[in-house]
Amino acid sequence: MRERLFPRWGAALFALLPLSEILYTPASGQTVYAAALASLICALLCAGGARLAPVWQKSHLLQWLLALFSLWPIASSLARMGVFLRSTVFSTRPLWSLILVLTVCTLLAATAGLNRCAMWALPVAWIAGVIIILSGVLTVSQLQPVYWIMPDATLPRETGRILLRLLPASLALSLSLPESLSGAAARGLSAGGALFALISLRTTLLLGVHTAALLPYPNFSAAGLAAIGDFARHGEVFFAVPLLLCELGRCAALSCVLLLPFSHSYGVLRLSRRAKQ
Repeated sequence: MRERLFPRWGAALFALLPLSEILYTPASGQTVYAAALASLICALLCAGGARLAPVWQKSHLLQWLLALFSLWPIASSLARMGVFLRSTVFSTRPLWSLILVLTVCTLLAATAGLNRCAMWALPVAWIAGVIIILSGVLTVSQLQPVYWIMPDATLPRETGRILLRLLPASLALSLSLPESLSGAAARGLSAGGALFALISLRTTLLLGVHTAALLPYPNFSAAGLAAIGDFARHGEVFFAVPLLLCELGRCAALSCVLLLPFSHSYGVLRLSRRAKQ
């Protein structure tokens, strides 16, 4: 069967990208607007990138440039995951060891190929979405509407900051698709961006702007207020795990982009026919 990415898989893969930003984004009064706006801009740009992908892939030089470009979001993702884990759970572990483990997990997933990474992205995106919505539902009684802030002059700067983190990975993936999936890219980024904006709103209405500014991971900390009895006392752990899986999926997909000049395959990593002869 010809290797391909089905639209539902592709949409799930792109939905992971905004979801991966939730743990690390500071919560200000403008974050909810900035997250939605940055995701919309990214969706439009990546829809265009997906349409250009077949033309882009005809040039071996451009494939190499795209592979090198993907190193930036991969390295930044692995570094921030390692710092997050060291700051929250594994405080006694060396940072380099955490990054090494995450790198090995990423490469093992990447060897399965881009289409399998996208297939695995579908259940991960659904689980993350359900956990995010559940976190909001369980804290709805604690929301303080007085913390709501209207858009102000800092919105463009906040949007640019989120876009700078979101766009490189999104463009690298959209230009590497085996076929044109512009609609899937736009739907996935829009859905993930909507959840990103909603969880930013929840955090702002729970903690307030000033309290959220004092916390290194405000969205993660706010999830701890959704505790359910003794079993789920640490609601932030249930909140963080699927989001970390989202980012591992993002890193694995980008690693597939990095390996494409070598593998010449969107399926399981293998040598090209020319290399076998």
